[in-house]
Parts: sequence; structure tokens; C-alpha cells
Amino acid sequence: MQTPTSALEETGIGSIHVEELPPIEIDETQLEYHQLCPAEDFEELEGKPFHVNGTHLAVFKTGDKYYAVDNRCPHMGYPMSKGSIRDGVLICHWHHWEFDLKSGACFLAFGDDLKAFPVEAREDGYLYVGLGKGEREAAKQRVIANGKRALERGLKDRSTFFIAKAVTALRDAGATPAEIIQQGLHYGAHKSSDGWSSGVAILTLAANLWDDVDPNDHNLFLVHGLSQISRRTTGSARPYRAPFPRVIEEHDLETLMRWFRYFIDKRHSGAAERILLTLNDRDYDKSVLADFVYTAATDYYFTGDGHALDFANKMFEALDYVNWEGSHEILRPIVVDLVSRTRHEETSRWADAVPVLEPVFERLDSIWEDNQANEAELDISAFTQTLLGDDFAPTVAAVEEKIREGVKLTDICRAMTYASAVRTARFHLKNEGDWHDVANIYSYAHALYHAFQYAPSANLLRGIFHGVVYLAYLRWLNMPAARIPRPGQRIPDETYASANKMLERLQEFADFQKVYEAEILVNQYLEEGHDIGALKQTLSHILLREDAELHMFQVLEVAFRHYDLSDDFEEQRMHMLAATRYITAQKLMKNILWSTENAERLARGELLSERDDD
Repeated sequence: MQTPTSALEETGIGSIHVEELPPIEIDETQLEYHQLCPAEDFEELEGKPFHVNGTHLAVFKTGDKYYAVDNRCPHMGYPMSKGSIRDGVLICHWHHWEFDLKSGACFLAFGDDLKAFPVEAREDGYLYVGLGKGEREAAKQRVIANGKRALERGLKDRSTFFIAKAVTALRDAGATPAEIIQQGLHYGAHKSSDGWSSGVAILTLAANLWDDVDPNDHNLFLVHGLSQISRRTTGSARPYRAPFPRVIEEHDLETLMRWFRYFIDKRHSGAAERILLTLNDRDYDKSVLADFVYTAATDYYFTGDGHALDFANKMFEALDYVNWEGSHEILRPIVVDLVSRTRHEETSRWADAVPVLEPVFERLDSIWEDNQANEAELDISAFTQTLLGDDFAPTVAAVEEKIREGVKLTDICRAMTYASAVRTARFHLKNEGDWHDVANIYSYAHALYHAFQYAPSANLLRGIFHGVVYLAYLRWLNMPAARIPRPGQRIPDETYASANKMLERLQEFADFQKVYEAEILVNQYLEEGHDIGALKQTLSHILLREDAELHMFQVLEVAFRHYDLSDDFEEQRMHMLAATRYITAQKLMKNILWSTENAERLARGELLSERDDD
């Protein structure tokens, strides 16, 4: 057999002797033959696409024989029916991958093979293709396996397009969002020496917001998170770290907690990480691990601008979503956040807060005991105004009083989140460089709300007081305060035939960064009582079509979740206005959108060369 030189050019081999391999035996009893078309419809070396019972086929005629292979190139899904044949080699013209037409074998050492199928030309003049009785499921599993390998390659190569192609193939084959998210989480944790990165956080947000997003944007959401992961990983794995060896007399939790806090304090990430992995290995309840992490995150003032606590919350949400599969790796990065991020008691900005807060922290145990012994209601709307006070000292005192009265700690956190929404909605555009500050307190307050549900403790109370001080510091970003749409306010000379027309107009305002107009329109939409689900999908789409960064996703999630938590219209309105303002004020590129759209076009069998961009 003459070996095609094009397949051997990279090796430098001119010619080789290949022994004839024995034919592969096919169990005919497991095949079902399906009629395709008249054999005379084919021209020499011509490929035709077919779709039979969920299987995509490319069928070719060469000489007097017919061959069928999977119509999707295992590299990036390009239709093989558009390829050409040279000396029995099928060539995909997009990236010049080459395959043996008979067997589907790929000539690239790292490439996946094509599945080949038997073809018969029968006396009735028609072609028939033989598919295994379980071929539909087998094809699905082949695509999923290839897609997972392709996704890892895309992550390693930091290619948004490769990632989008892999996601599209996986989703088309029926892979669940949890499978894709779990792979991304594990890769992001295992292949990074940094802490819990924005990429794994966005992937967790995709899981959290899945039902709030238009299904047409689901792939796009996954690509956002995975692309962020690829940009923040090096490809080299973290060194393996094991839990403590098992012994007859295990350490008690009090000792492990003391050690964990000590090593975090000394910024000894390796030792602290090993303690956390030991807790996981010993199958302690997840609330125990959360207590360790939340305590360490609040041992210091607003650690990492609140990201340490916020990322800890996202980590536990992610672990719950994937049922703690791969928890050994997913837990590890958070220790880096706990040891390496800024501790604000060491900064000049927080110097005046230390003498106010330290006496409160000395009373934490009694504050906690009073809270657990008493019971009281909190007027969240009224207390939000208290939290927006200019001087944090009296606010700290008011918060302590309410906690001692026995109000629900989650209600305090809700009021803090509401106040953070007000700070965001009143954020003046002249403060362009400080957007992250209002997003940080917004997501931090939401993380506190979840933390008190997950692992409430006296130590976690410190997080509330840290947030109170930071809210006061942000008052300068509301000077001057941005206008908030008034009840009943409308855009002059504009009427809308339907709610859908309002949402279309909202997207136009976002395109041109008409922030205040977008807020007025959202305000009107809410007042008229239109479908909140459609508004959420529109705001999500506005976000996802841009190359958005982490804080935009965080703001969206907090606004949606706290809208759902409240039955107070003004509170709901403020959360949606905060999200609208934050998202429409950002103007970014659309590379992720374009890559995902191209990937989905190819999956449908469309050619990019035929795309009409007019």
C-alpha cells in the first residue's frame, strides 16, 4: 500500500512497509440497515451528508465502493461531507486533519478517530448504512468523550473558540451542565497556583443562574466561565497535598480549628490546606468545613475587599452543585485567598475603624448568646436607612443592639444587601474607576446571607460589622448621588406596543450605554407588572453578549436572588435598578459572543465562509 506523503511530512519518513492488517469482524446481528438514497445519485469522490436516527453521516463514493463515517470532524466538528479524498485519505479542509476513509483512523498522533460504518449497495439500487442497535447512545458517548478531551485542549490552549466548540458539542450530545461545570471547576482548581479565581466563580454563577437565563444563552454562559479559567491557569498542576495519615486517636475539632487559624495568620498556606483536606477526608459535615473557612475569612478586616468570604461562599455553592465530586481539589485554592489577600486592619483607610470594632469583637460571645436567647423582628426597609448613615460608629452600635435583641442574622444581611443596592444605584458615572467597590460590598453582603445559613457562629458576626464600616466608607461614591428614577417616571415621547418591545428597547439603550434611560425603562416595566422572568433573561443577555468580568456577574446574581427574597416593591425595584445601572454602564468587547455563535453555527452544519454579517 502506498502511504500518503502528506500524512508523513511531519515525521520525515519517505516510505514505509505496512503489513496487511486482518479485517475487523463486524457482528452483523447487532446491525440495523437504513436506506439512504439511490446509489446513482453519487459522483466519484463526492460526499453527501445524512442524518439517521440521531447519527450524522458523511457518505462517499470512490471507484465502485461506498464508505460512511461520522460527519463531524473530531477536532472541531466541521462537516466531513465538505471534505475531499486523496488516495483513500479523507481530508477535513478546515485544519487539514487527515483520516483513513475505510476505518476512520486519524493520521495525527494526538487526534481522535472518526467512527466508520458499513455501507451496502443493494439490488434495488439504493444505498444502505448499517448502524449498531445502540449506535445512538454510543455516538452520544463518543461525542461527550471527545468533547471533554477537546474542552481540556481548549483550556490548555487558552482558546475561546476551541472552548466554545467543545461546549457546543457536549451540550448537543446531551452532556449535562453539571458535567461541564464539574470538569471546569476541577481544571481551574487543579491547574492554578492562585486562589479561587474569577473563572471558577463565574462557572458557579452559571450554575446558580441557569434557570434565570434564556436557554439560548446557556452555552455562552459556560464559555464565559471556562474562558476565564483558561486565562488564569498555567496548565501545570498544583503539587499534590495529602490529608493527615489516619491514626487511632484522631485530633479533636478544637485543636484543628486552633491550628488552622494559626497557620492562616502566619500565611502558611501548605499547613492550613492540609488541615482542610484532613477535615474533608474524615467526612466531617460540610458545615464544619464552612465554619473553619468562614472563621478564617473574618479573622481579619474585610479580607481581600470581601473576596475571601465571597469566594468561600461560591466554593461551597460549587461543591454542593457537583455533589462534592472532586472536593479534594476544589477545596484547595481557597486557602490561598485566606492567606494572601489584603487584611484591612493593616491599611490606613481602616485605621479609624479598629478602635471602634475591637471592643465589639471582645463582646462577640455575649452578643451571640443574647441573639440566640432572644427573638425579635427587623424592619428591613427602615434598618437599611440606618446602614446608609455617614458615620459608622453609631451604626455599629445600632447593629449590635439589634443583634442582641434577637433579630434574624440573615435579615441583617438582607438589609445590608439592600443598602448595597442603593449604593450601587446611586453610584455616579464620574466615579468610573470605583465600580468594583460597590460590587464588592453587594456580593459580600449576599455571601454573608448564605454563610449564616450554612454555618452560623459567633465568629461570623465579625463579618457583619466589617460590612457596616465598608458601607460607610462608600458614601463618598454617592457624592454627588446619581439620579434614581422616580415612581411613575417615563421616557418622553416613547410608547411601547408590548412588554417585548420594552425589552428590545432596553437592549438598544444598553448598546449605546444610555444608562439612565435603561433604568427608567426597567422602572416602568416593574411598575406595570410585566413578567420578571423575561426581564431577567434580557439583563442576562445584555451581560453575556459582552466580554464581561466577574463583578458584573456577581451584581446580576445578587440582584436576582434578593428580588426573589423580598415582597417589598421598593426593595425589589432597587435591586433591579442596581443591576441595570452596573451592567449597562460597562462597555466591553464581544469576542466571547462571536466565538460561541461561530461554534454553534458549525454545529448546525453551516459554513462560516457563507456567513452574512450585513
